[in-house]
Parts: sequence; structure tokens; C-alpha cells
Amino acid sequence: MSFSLDLSVLELADNQPDPQILYDLLVIGAGPAGINAAIYARRKGLTAAVIGRTVGGQVKETNIVENYLGIESITGTELTAKFQSHLQAYDVPLLRGRTVTAIRREGEDFVLDLDDHSHFKSRTVLIATGAGPRQLGVPGEKEFRHKGVTYCAICDGPLFSGQDIIVVGGGNTAVESTIDLARSVRNITLVHRSVFRAEKILQDRLAQLDNVEIKLGYVVEEIKGDNRVTEVVIRHLESDRLEIVPASGVLIEIGNKPASAPFQDLVDCNQWHEIIVDANQATNVRR
Repeated sequence: MSFSLDLSVLELADNQPDPQILYDLLVIGAGPAGINAAIYARRKGLTAAVIGRTVGGQVKETNIVENYLGIESITGTELTAKFQSHLQAYDVPLLRGRTVTAIRREGEDFVLDLDDHSHFKSRTVLIATGAGPRQLGVPGEKEFRHKGVTYCAICDGPLFSGQDIIVVGGGNTAVESTIDLARSVRNITLVHRSVFRAEKILQDRLAQLDNVEIKLGYVVEEIKGDNRVTEVVIRHLESDRLEIVPASGVLIEIGNKPASAPFQDLVDCNQWHEIIVDANQATNVRR
């Protein structure tokens, strides 16, 4: 597995937002959507800045991107570097490593409160925070986070080289991660509660791997270990039979949940915590 790292992506941006400025637009989230929005704003002559925990969003956590139009194959790290370079070309201020904890109204404008107690003001706000990993909610998951339990193959995959691991999920991300990790780990048990939802081309690649055992119709019941993960209890849904699978790691790839918690007191959300927008992508909050 290739885990090339472009350190330039990790450097602090020279151009950072100024808390004394009332911006035309503040973008929350530094993934592809947020960065693209900021670039469009600058092209329209608006003052804009981007605030995000990390640059690249989920793209940065992807090993190989093969479905981005115009680029046949590129690593997530390399594509993220291109995003940032494009943003810098328009001289858009970028503040990374910070999280917006709340948005407040101040007259007709908005104030963004950050986790370091700083504040930024803007006439308009674009929320592009995307989603975070969905959890299984089983015993041992929280206890062994960073001790064998992970939600990011490209981040933690090298830690499991030559070991036996479990991957949970049946979508594109889970299957892609399994294919990537199979090059470096010893054995993988792929656990999914139903049929695969991954693209057929990915399922075909998966079927060619000799060191992957597929367990469809199973769910994870418990993750066990001492200081680190040592085994996982899975249950066959039809028979209720329990099985114990020895493993040094568990990669959980069962989808994502909206990262909307800081904004739910201001904007309307549905039962899945997705922000409700109209045909123009506008929320219920107007200037």
C-alpha cells in the first residue's frame, strides 16, 4: 500500500482570517465544497475566508481517487494539495486546526465562535462541514479508539501491517479500504450486515483477493482486548450464532453522520440532523 505524504499540506497557511474584518462570506469547512465556494466568492469580488479543522475533508482520508473527472488516478493527499494550491492562488485566508462551536446573530450579521475562544464576523455564512464517521455503538468501540479501533484506513492502515484485522461495512469506502489494506496486512475479515452496496468494479476486485474472508449477514457485537484490540465478537443475524474473530484492529466504515451539531440551535434540521435547505441551498435563516 502506498502512503505518500505531501508535508506542504500540513504547513500553516500564511494568509489567515482577520478577526477585525467583517467578511462578505465565511465558509465553515475546508473540504472540496467549502474551498470551491470560497474560490467562487473571490472570483465575484467578495471578501471570503475559510475555517476548518483539516484541509481536504474526506478526500484527504482516501488512498486513491479514481472517479474525479479529468484525473484518472490520484492520491487523496495529492488532490488535497491541489485544492489548497488553488485556494492560495486566489489569496483566500484559511484558518485550519480550529472548530466553529456556534454561530450567533449580531444585528444583520453573523458571529462565529471558535473552540479557541476567537470570533469572526461575516455578512453571510456557508456551512460546508460535511459529515463524520458513524459509529457502531457496541461495547469496546470507545474504549479501544486509537488502540486498534479506527475509522480511517489511510490514517492508521500502516499500523496494521502484517496483522489480522476486521473491516466493517459494505459500501464503496469499506470495500476500497479492504482492497488497499489487503496489500499490507496478513488477513482481513470483512463484516457486513447485508448485501454489498459497493460498485460492481470494486466487488470484482475484492473477489480476487486471497487474504480476505467475507462475512455477509453478520454484525459486530463487541470489541475486546487488554491494552489493545485482540478479538471481535460477531453475530450471524439469521441464526443468532456468535463467533469470535482474533484481530489486532477494527476499521469501521459504515457511513457518515452530518457534522451539524454546532448549528442546530440556529438552523432547521431534519430527523437525521441534516440541515434543511431550499432549492437555492439556503437555510431558514435570512439576513
